[in-house]
Amino acid sequence: MTREAQALGEGAKKTAISWTGGKDCNLAMLLAWRNPALDVAALVVFRPEAANFRAHPLPVMQAQAASLGLPLHHVIIGSDYKADYVSGLRNLRAEHGIETVVTGDMDLVGTMKRNWMEECGEEAGTGVWLPLWQSDRLKNLEQILTEGISVVYSCVKTPHFDQSWIGRPLDRAALAEMQAKVEGGLDLGGEKGEYHTMALG
Repeated sequence: MTREAQALGEGAKKTAISWTGGKDCNLAMLLAWRNPALDVAALVVFRPEAANFRAHPLPVMQAQAASLGLPLHHVIIGSDYKADYVSGLRNLRAEHGIETVVTGDMDLVGTMKRNWMEECGEEAGTGVWLPLWQSDRLKNLEQILTEGISVVYSCVKTPHFDQSWIGRPLDRAALAEMQAKVEGGLDLGGEKGEYHTMALG
């Protein structure tokens, strides 16, 4: 498979994609890749020291990064949560020249009053771009399918899903089934934690 070339504009900002390996960060990366103002140079995972992500396994993230030909930087988050994010962003700039971070965030989570990465980026002096912010969930999923991004369900929660969804590909049939669950309270994008995914190609 040939990697799509970036068409960079003058003064493009060196950029890292906040990475989980799932559908949203992959779509955000694609949009950043096609944004001439951003020079996508790395992926970055914010994680605790002893991370054991079942929904987003680190070895899969490493394999994704290798496939994309991009480094995967690790920012370790300890007990001082916000301070560690801010210092991590500052270190990304100091050590790797990262000026902008892109995330696949779609909406506020829990009791947050503003986007977390924007808040931390403001304090760190790092630009943040949120291409999916408050975007249409169905359109995002349709674009993932149209672009041919291969996605599987890696973690699901009741009552909307059962274990048969684990490892199932996100395809037109799965999307139709999810759309039928929206009236029952499902956020199509999984922003309430209803499901998680990993991209495999």
